[in-house]
Amino acid sequence: MDQVDFLNHYNPLFQQLQYNNQSWQNSGIEIRYYLNQLGLKSSSDFLLGNQKIFLKFSVWDKLELELRYLAKLVKNNPEKADGNGEKGLFCEEGQLTEVPLKDGDDSRELTLSPSTSAQDTLRGSEPLEKEVASRTTTQRPKVAPLKPARPPTMIRRWWVRLTWLMTWWIPTIWISRVLKKNRKDQQMAWREKVAICELIVFSWVVILFVNIGLGLILCPPNKVWTVDEVRTLQGEEDLGVYMRGIVYDIAKFAKSGHGKDWQPQGVDQDYMYEFGGKDVSTTFPIPLFVGCSGLIEDQQFQLKRNLTDDTSADMIFVHTSGPRTQFAATDMEDPTWYFTKVLPKLKTMKKGEVVWSYKNLYDMRTDGNRQVGIINDKVYDLTQYFETVSQPEYRSKNSTIKAHFLPDPIEQMFGPNSKQQDPELTRIWNNNIGLNDMERRLVMNCLNNQFYIGKVDKRQTFRCQFTNYLLLSFSVFVLSVTLVKFLAALQLTSKKDPGEGEKFVICQIPCYTENEDSIRASLDSIAELKYDHRRKLMFIITDGMVIGSGCDKSTPDILCEILGIEKPDFETNCKYFESVGEGKKQHNRGVVYSGLYQSEGSSVPYLLVVKVGRPDERVKPGNRGKRDSQIVLMRFLNRVHYDTPMWPLEIEMYHHIKNVIGVDPKLYEYVLMVDADTRVLSDSLTRLISTMQRDNRIAGLCGETQLENENDSFTTMIQIYEYYISHHLSKAFESLFGTVTCLPGCFCMYRIRSVKNAPLLISDKVIKEYSRSDVNTLHLKNLLWLGEDRYLTTLMMKHFPNYKLKFTPDAKCLTVAPHKFNVLLSQRRRWINSTIHNLLELVMLKDMCGFCCFSMRFVVLLDLMGTLILPATVFYLAYIIIAACVGFQYISNLSLIIMGSIYILQALIFILKHQWQHIGWMIFYLIGMPLFNVFIPMYSYWHLDDFSWGNTRQVMGD
Repeated sequence: MDQVDFLNHYNPLFQQLQYNNQSWQNSGIEIRYYLNQLGLKSSSDFLLGNQKIFLKFSVWDKLELELRYLAKLVKNNPEKADGNGEKGLFCEEGQLTEVPLKDGDDSRELTLSPSTSAQDTLRGSEPLEKEVASRTTTQRPKVAPLKPARPPTMIRRWWVRLTWLMTWWIPTIWISRVLKKNRKDQQMAWREKVAICELIVFSWVVILFVNIGLGLILCPPNKVWTVDEVRTLQGEEDLGVYMRGIVYDIAKFAKSGHGKDWQPQGVDQDYMYEFGGKDVSTTFPIPLFVGCSGLIEDQQFQLKRNLTDDTSADMIFVHTSGPRTQFAATDMEDPTWYFTKVLPKLKTMKKGEVVWSYKNLYDMRTDGNRQVGIINDKVYDLTQYFETVSQPEYRSKNSTIKAHFLPDPIEQMFGPNSKQQDPELTRIWNNNIGLNDMERRLVMNCLNNQFYIGKVDKRQTFRCQFTNYLLLSFSVFVLSVTLVKFLAALQLTSKKDPGEGEKFVICQIPCYTENEDSIRASLDSIAELKYDHRRKLMFIITDGMVIGSGCDKSTPDILCEILGIEKPDFETNCKYFESVGEGKKQHNRGVVYSGLYQSEGSSVPYLLVVKVGRPDERVKPGNRGKRDSQIVLMRFLNRVHYDTPMWPLEIEMYHHIKNVIGVDPKLYEYVLMVDADTRVLSDSLTRLISTMQRDNRIAGLCGETQLENENDSFTTMIQIYEYYISHHLSKAFESLFGTVTCLPGCFCMYRIRSVKNAPLLISDKVIKEYSRSDVNTLHLKNLLWLGEDRYLTTLMMKHFPNYKLKFTPDAKCLTVAPHKFNVLLSQRRRWINSTIHNLLELVMLKDMCGFCCFSMRFVVLLDLMGTLILPATVFYLAYIIIAACVGFQYISNLSLIIMGSIYILQALIFILKHQWQHIGWMIFYLIGMPLFNVFIPMYSYWHLDDFSWGNTRQVMGD
């Protein structure tokens, strides 16, 4: 430090000393006098150069403590700082006193470095780094005692009650002894999981019932055909005819000759094909005295045939039975031959029923050419009856044949002169029309046997179309959202010139069990970023002294070897700090190293923090999780920003950054978070910072994550398209609102403070909630143990609703995806379960943009529901596709087209961006849909109480 600056800085301390007013020849003599008065010795405690002064680190630290204590004393009680009053901080001999600190004071506090330049050294003096390394902490610092448990919120109390209401039938002793869950928190978490699964299954049942079951109840599926549809059945394998309202498939019957017993030539196959798609009712006439028994007794009377509807084949041969048959001594002499012989044979060939649209029936009745009517959804055609009774021979009063065998009320209902134009006659039939019960039964029997032509086609009624309307509404809604996402993806395609970056940025790289190749590749990518190396700092932190599966060294040893740190000492140089945890877990120690990392001609400063744990830790010493690694940096920057007391490890970090690396920690404005198995493309950092600079309201930002090992296995292949579309549809859509709900921890950037110097990522509110240690519920464990990256995004949205969280496709990184299915299953379990609980948190946020259905809250709620009902959705989609193919239920073609359009829009995104390779990856994704949308979600729901990382990050010995 410059000698004049030294005198100015410590002048408040020197004024407390008793000295004679005199003029000094130079500042060096004055400094020597003051320091000697404080009991400090030259050479051993300080060295004076021509213009600089060099202090021993412990001496400088003590001076800073005294100066800080004096400042607080002056602030709280100004008269005590008066030079004519008490001696203040000094004893009678004038030496520095050991002042006990009050609550809130901390000897770890640091405000000024001994030298502002790392190159300002003096020959023969002890290196500053060696001095700092010798300052080991021998006494464990006091960590704040455990706070009493927070009282449960009202939502929590009601949820516990609901959980017990839904799981009361499961005895606790069974959970304890059979499932081996002995702790109460484990038992409660299991009950919560069961309750959640019950609610999820209930939602599936409701959705499937409304969309499928309700439709089957309101409109039972029947195989029905209109006349026009029957006319299309004229193939050799699908030959259809209809008679008296029933459709028959006579393809097999037509291939076998018949009728030789009655006529020599018989009936061959070609003859039968002429009947295809036609009405053959008149070829099997029923004797009137049989069909209308009780209404007519004349066995020879028959109705006039409608020649305009008869076919030529019909005219060649008619199967007349009873007294009028031309085949004597055969079964056809029996008047009931049609019912006893023909119908049993026809039932084996039944294909469905004939239906008539209400509009078609209305037109026929109003035009006067057909006398049709509807009674109880059955359609009757009495045209042939009225044509018969209108013949002259039957209109004569002297006629001996009773042609008008139907009662007058019936003729008035159906007749051409009826005032009733509406074909619906049910209400008239049910009213008193002058017929007794016996007459009603006889008339209805006659109508069913002789005049029945089918049923009313209800497929287009609201009752039957209700589920189709639901499907159509759902399809239109999903298509609308997809269309907006599609436009959002196109809007974000153009790349802008990022320009030159001048902001200081910290690249945080948390390491756990990654192998040497992954870590080296990640560090190389950071070092080779096209950004001023002097303005970026690689902040590498290892989460404990652990050895990754398949590695022969611990992760800290691997890092030290990569960084060129010779003979690292993880015991003597440990500094205490506070970790995220409960009880003893709060105590932790760490070691700090710094230097320059060399890669391809690039020299980038790095700071390595190794969490080594307490001396008594044996299993995974120092390991506290990725969230704790993030908190180490966030809490350090928070204390730098607010100038508040620090832990010894944070003091060490401050010293290395400011005095060894030579950058004031307050200069850093951004934190780039990158996983140790992720490679960042060379221009990504520049593009991220450029986007941040163009909009000062952006608090967080992420880029596109691509897979590096896409061809490793089928497991990786089915993930490629999903990664691509989740960024270019989902995140692009959320980015329009400035509320990207998840900034992935593998590649994202946060703004440390606003342009007005207001803390953002390092704010007290964010750190307080993110470093929460009382994680004792299923909800909190899924938030903070499995989904810390997503929850950090949620906290930023919660506390800074006026700021934006954005996505830019310009910045890209490459990450290694799970290549084994069991690892993928473990990873997606964590993702799905943490997503559910984070979306619940987002739904309850007070400040979210938009209103009602046009709000981000509504979009988040849809995402939450979509995540929970994903398997049911797949089942429903499979059902409607199968139903449409086999004709089991009528499905609107428009709905199917819209559903197909959703995937077409997705395909257009990579087609317009010339990413042709995703055509193939989309096929792999569709093949893997049952896994992603059915099996993995169902597996995840049932493992909601599994808070481990499973196979994703394995430690040797696990």
